[in-house]
Amino acid sequence: MVEIIKKVVKTGYGLGLLSLSEAKKLASKVKKELHLNDEESLKLAHELMANSEKASKEVLGAAGRYFEAALIKSGAASKGELKTAKKFLQKRVKKVRDTMESKVKKKWSGLKRK
Repeated sequence: MVEIIKKVVKTGYGLGLLSLSEAKKLASKVKKELHLNDEESLKLAHELMANSEKASKEVLGAAGRYFEAALIKSGAASKGELKTAKKFLQKRVKKVRDTMESKVKKKWSGLKRK
């Protein structure tokens, strides 16, 4: 068990990239070591995923802030230009996401009818 914890700590922010299947594998190993039941093991996997997502958001947020600061300091972009670019990209992402959702819904409804 101690070795598993050491491995997790050594991976550091790598937990931010943890997928559900990886979390389940890790939880399975811990389950065997600690003799957990299935419910406890699944709960552990979900907690690992939640922590992974949180760590990922924190790392990406920090990287984004440093990147923006570097762009501003280098003179490549101003704060206003970055703000405008962010708004544009957010709108574009929303548009693409909405388009993809509508396509999936159309395909899904077409499959239900058959």
